[in-house]
Amino acid sequence: MRLIGIDWGVFPRRVTMYLDEKGITDIKRVSIDYARGEIHAPWIREKSPTASLPALELDDGSWITDSMAIIYYLEELYPKPCMIGHNALERAKIRTYIAHCNDLFVRAGPVFANTWPQWSRAIKQSKETAEWMRPAFNRSLECLETLADPDGPFLMGPEVTVADCALFPLLYHEVSNYGTPMINDQHPKLQRWYDMFNERPSAPCPLRDDGMREVSDADLDPDIPYWWRNKELNVTTWAAKRKE
Repeated sequence: MRLIGIDWGVFPRRVTMYLDEKGITDIKRVSIDYARGEIHAPWIREKSPTASLPALELDDGSWITDSMAIIYYLEELYPKPCMIGHNALERAKIRTYIAHCNDLFVRAGPVFANTWPQWSRAIKQSKETAEWMRPAFNRSLECLETLADPDGPFLMGPEVTVADCALFPLLYHEVSNYGTPMINDQHPKLQRWYDMFNERPSAPCPLRDDGMREVSDADLDPDIPYWWRNKELNVTTWAAKRKE
């Protein structure tokens, strides 16, 4: 099997962190050139029409293209150590937590993309949109704080679970790339957990390399055809390369 993703991508990182925490080493990892728009290459679009990653390519060539679906699939293939809960109640709590993580991801996008100056390269920013979504974004963080285990050390209690892998990549991404922590003193359980989990071997990853991290245009490589610079991308060479 192959896992196709982006080294720093928030959703692909859910799966790579899971693989690291689980100790799964027999799945090949392929990282695409997102900066140059490879996500729109034909070899990806023909299997994932929405151009979404990660994707787990199975032995028969078919793809699973949702991060949590990939994790649940792998959990059935590699059941030990268990990371989805040992009984029905634990599994329900973990899946509830992940649902709120997904809500946070959806709500974070409009807030930060319409706030950070870097993103003016790619979209017409709207302060009104950011402020309209911010209360819902804050409620998601409050919910995740409330539902986190009070004693830890992990989000769901004494053992690492897929809930940890579902939330950590987004929080890490915002701090490491933009210097903006999403949690603060109002989220003591999440802050304690994040500080602990950030020391685990699965935590570090590369910074964004697609020109959406640097504030000044002078810091960008003028020769790189970043995805936001090119509306029409020539991806023929990538298609051939990946099928070799």
